[in-house]
Amino acid sequence: MLVLGKVALIVALLLVLIRLKWDLGLVLFLDTCLAAVLFGMTPGGFGRSVLAGATSWETLELAAIVVLVLYLGEFLQSSGAFRDMVDALKNLVRDDRLILAIPSAFIGLLPMMGGAMMGAPIVEEAARRWEVDAAWKTFFNYWFRHVWEYWWPLYLNIILAAAIFQVPIWRISLYQGPFSLVAIGAGLAVLYRKLPRLPRERDNGGSWRDVGRVIFSIWPIVLTILLIFVFRLNMLIALTVAAVLTQATSRGDLRSRWGVVVRGFSAKTVWLIVAVMVFKKVLETSGALDAVVRAIPPQGLSAYLLMFAAPFVVGLLTGVNQAFVAISFPLLVPIIGTGTPDMVLMTFAYVSGFAGILLSPAHLCLALTADYFKAEMRDVYRILVGPVAVVFAAVLLELLIFRVF
Repeated sequence: MLVLGKVALIVALLLVLIRLKWDLGLVLFLDTCLAAVLFGMTPGGFGRSVLAGATSWETLELAAIVVLVLYLGEFLQSSGAFRDMVDALKNLVRDDRLILAIPSAFIGLLPMMGGAMMGAPIVEEAARRWEVDAAWKTFFNYWFRHVWEYWWPLYLNIILAAAIFQVPIWRISLYQGPFSLVAIGAGLAVLYRKLPRLPRERDNGGSWRDVGRVIFSIWPIVLTILLIFVFRLNMLIALTVAAVLTQATSRGDLRSRWGVVVRGFSAKTVWLIVAVMVFKKVLETSGALDAVVRAIPPQGLSAYLLMFAAPFVVGLLTGVNQAFVAISFPLLVPIIGTGTPDMVLMTFAYVSGFAGILLSPAHLCLALTADYFKAEMRDVYRILVGPVAVVFAAVLLELLIFRVF
């Protein structure tokens, strides 16, 4: 029980400082120091662990991947690619209700802080035909923006999980992809039940040119995914190829190209990556993870409760997408494993954490979208709870079938 008390103290400090809106990277480093003290690391051992965690190839590769993802997001936003995509989609869809879902879903293919705001004006315009109230517009924009985060390999959540459990990203995507299908199905069921089908807004049918416009508008994303999943290239190499080609094909001058690079770089995000990997390293070398293994059986009800509660509570309280992975997953390594982790258990922990993220009032996308539409949060939650419960029920059923019964 003493070990669990130490772990609880570590998590409590994290949550308190995050609620005080301290920088997440700084919070993780302070918590790393606390873990070192609680588990009896010497100053020399702590320093060596920090240096090893900060300078390992795993950390450097992870930081480079995230920097390139952020750059591609800025490139597509600055070039007006998303506007072109939405205009083409209006010609392609046969049911105008899908305009309330597809643009937000496409925008969700590229991680951006507060990215749901890009789709909000589109939803606002499309919803006029049905006189949809603010809470429903908030839900449609918010929900479909996040349907990919269970598996899409450009999301920091997935990248961090792969690094922590030392498993290829494509394997996580393969196991967790079905939950995106569940999320899409739940969202569409709500959409079709709420809104009646109306005649198309545009009489002209879509053409192959419109299909080409959609694909071309996000070609760096398409290329990256093809290189990863078809040619099985390392993600860093795939992103590097896509980034180099965006610069090579750009029509802007040198100053505008450099401006995209500068705007896409986030020192704060790089610092967070380093802090996460140092936190993980210190938990390993201090003996904290071994102590958790001895204190909590790797099977049974206690382990399942921890795999749900740790990610869910962190996600719910922080609203920070990468926080539930960065904070709770290192503590779950002894139960789930590394190298060849138990993918069923990892998926259960991930979906549990993301359920907390979706329901968190501190989630930036939810707060910004509700504010944009002037929606009451309690009305949004009445709609949101159902689809979140459907996705969680799916992962709970998987756990019960493959691990409990």
